[in-house]
Amino acid sequence: MSGGWNTIESDAGVFTYLIENLGVKNVQFDELISLDEASLASLNPLGVIFLFKYPTGEKPTDVPKDGTFDFDAVEKGFTGEGGVWFAAQTIQNACGTQALLSVLLNKGEKDGVSIGPNLGEFKEFTGAFPADLRGEALSNSDLIRDVHNSFARSSPFISDESRMATEDDDVYHFIAYTSINNTLYELDGLQPAPISHGPCAPSDFSSKIIPVLQRRIERYPAHEIRFNLLAMCQDLRARAREMGDWEALEREEAKRREWRWENALRRHNFVGFVGELLKGVVAKQEQAGSYDKWVEEAKSRTQKKMEDRKRKGGQGDEMEM
Repeated sequence: MSGGWNTIESDAGVFTYLIENLGVKNVQFDELISLDEASLASLNPLGVIFLFKYPTGEKPTDVPKDGTFDFDAVEKGFTGEGGVWFAAQTIQNACGTQALLSVLLNKGEKDGVSIGPNLGEFKEFTGAFPADLRGEALSNSDLIRDVHNSFARSSPFISDESRMATEDDDVYHFIAYTSINNTLYELDGLQPAPISHGPCAPSDFSSKIIPVLQRRIERYPAHEIRFNLLAMCQDLRARAREMGDWEALEREEAKRREWRWENALRRHNFVGFVGELLKGVVAKQEQAGSYDKWVEEAKSRTQKKMEDRKRKGGQGDEMEM
């Protein structure tokens, strides 16, 4: 029996090394901090991954709130010609990896992308599957799940496999947008089909995606700012080498070094270290005769933080759909 899927962060370094570990070449992610056409166009993106707070009480509808369902695109996808590779999401916490695969498995050599033998075999194996069976195949892929889980934060206390989201949780969801067959598609495994947002050549993606994302964000209250947007693009180091821009190349290499360090930290459980550190701090306070005062001060600070949080409206647990 296969194991569960753990929550991963919406982080450019996590997603870049995740796909590299799956065998993808010449592709990376870059974080977008604003919906600026010039910034997006400079990356020449293959697609974007959008993370947002998911309304847990929202029910599926026959008509999307924006765009139109394209069921024909899924049917054509069974033949491998002129269709869309689309999978239904069948398991919690897999949506981040599913979103990036929704872009990658609809791209190829013509887009400057090599998905590698592992994903190539998976795409071929699932080519004739309906969306629900594709989702099941993805959920049950040991390789994809193990690579996905290798980028989850280590925690000795919570089993993500055993937890299910409730309406009291802050639940987050990943979806993908990309141009396929000169159409702008929204690929969301919780929807019954890809959502078409109209004609869009790959060269027009940077301009066409912005109003779509703006309309999506406008569905939420003005104070809601918990969104994250990652652009999937070709390896920026390769572009810098081609242009002879050695300063840009060094920036990208430095970014990679930082990502490797952060990803290494994610894999470690620091609870034991923190426990030993606290033992040392307590021993020092006892030796100085200030332990009781230190504890009372800590209680007061904690109480104040709890009161401040109640006044502002406390945040629930974060989970991924």
